[in-house]
Amino acid sequence: MTDNLLKKVRDTITSHNMLRYGDRVVVGVSAGPDSVCLLYILNELKEDYNLSLHIAHLHHGFRGSEADEDVRFVQSLSKSLGIPAHIDHIDVPSYIKKTKLSKQAGAREVRYRFFNRLADDIGADKIALGHTADDQAETFLMRLLKGSGLHGLTGISPVRDRIIRPLIDISSDEIKEYLSERDIRYRIDSSNLSPVYLRNKIRLELIPYLAKEYNPNIMDTLIRNLKILREEDIFLNGFVDRTYSQVLVSTSEDSVILDSSKLTSITLPVRRRVIRRAIYSVSGEMAITLSYKHVEDSLALLDNDRGEIHLPCGIVVRKERKTFGIYSRLEEEAIPQYTYNINIPGETVIPETGITISSTILDAASYKKGEKAHDNNKAIFDMGKFSLPLIVRDRRSGDLFYPKGMMGNKKKVKKYFIDLKIPRSKRSMVPVLVSPEGILWIIGYRTDERFVVTDTSERILQITVFKKAA
Repeated sequence: MTDNLLKKVRDTITSHNMLRYGDRVVVGVSAGPDSVCLLYILNELKEDYNLSLHIAHLHHGFRGSEADEDVRFVQSLSKSLGIPAHIDHIDVPSYIKKTKLSKQAGAREVRYRFFNRLADDIGADKIALGHTADDQAETFLMRLLKGSGLHGLTGISPVRDRIIRPLIDISSDEIKEYLSERDIRYRIDSSNLSPVYLRNKIRLELIPYLAKEYNPNIMDTLIRNLKILREEDIFLNGFVDRTYSQVLVSTSEDSVILDSSKLTSITLPVRRRVIRRAIYSVSGEMAITLSYKHVEDSLALLDNDRGEIHLPCGIVVRKERKTFGIYSRLEEEAIPQYTYNINIPGETVIPETGITISSTILDAASYKKGEKAHDNNKAIFDMGKFSLPLIVRDRRSGDLFYPKGMMGNKKKVKKYFIDLKIPRSKRSMVPVLVSPEGILWIIGYRTDERFVVTDTSERILQITVFKKAA
């Protein structure tokens, strides 16, 4: 059984190009069976891929002493496997009260932000999560019951940006058998046993009922159908990509303008996907809140010379005589543009964002190699790789950088913020450290790969950020 499971995971990794040799991987470990299994399997495959593994565990502030025990379990797991653990405690109940998100949505948002920030801090290439084939089937049924198009029914993506899901083709039964054979302990989250949430009701009630009354192999059937749907969705997306470029008039950070005549001429199913693509382009993950009705209401504007509707995901859809526009109506926090030269060495106050920036020049001999090079409030840079002056300014349209840990790949700052799920209303409050050669640091988030300190660095600039202005 163990060999078969390892082969299946290896096949999944290969088919989706999840790992490259030498990757540094953050492994999300909740203490439950799926994530514990994922950790052990990646540890077994570590030598094959020359992986550097890091455990990530978040205490959400729910479940009291039970969650405290999860932390102790993960610490013990870290010690026994010799894998460093990064554990944080975030008050999710307060967060969801403030944001008015559901308990599950708020916890997920905070958890993913934690994973991404940790990956930034340690320069990780991938974030591995323990979603399984059972999770896929549950997601399919949940979206089917709520209403979804083909893309939504394809389930959880095996790979999205740097997030990978190596167990996506493995069933929960296979995972439990693997853990049992190896006498590997894990913990059970008691909240998963309560049929309060829709996903739990599907897992605990609906799937067993379907298996008993209609199809004893319902899980295999669902997973097989998901595979077919995903393949067809990929094919359709390729076609939509070509069509989208043909109807696109212009695009900016906060808008997409389409040719209304060309849009009307394409078939309705493709037209729907083009509209969804345009909305996602300006709203990112918020587009997930769109329903079938919202898309249909948008398309109905094409029957008029002019018109406008407002969607709940912060989007305005506007039909002009010759164009069909998608606009963001979420205004960023109203602060004026600002630019400050950084005193080197010394301190610089940025009143617009309420921070003070302190800069210090270090030589290689005085720089402590064992010191953590980067966290949310501190970063170091090789002064031989950029020129002065350095400035701190607000984010600007078109900003690009080369995020550390992404193998020299360029990324728009806007797309980085979307991936990190930073609300549009907060993005203008994130300052950017810039040299004549480009962005050094999205302050509080990620540094640029081009300016990292190496063993050959001679002069090092250390930037420290204090949250309150002096």
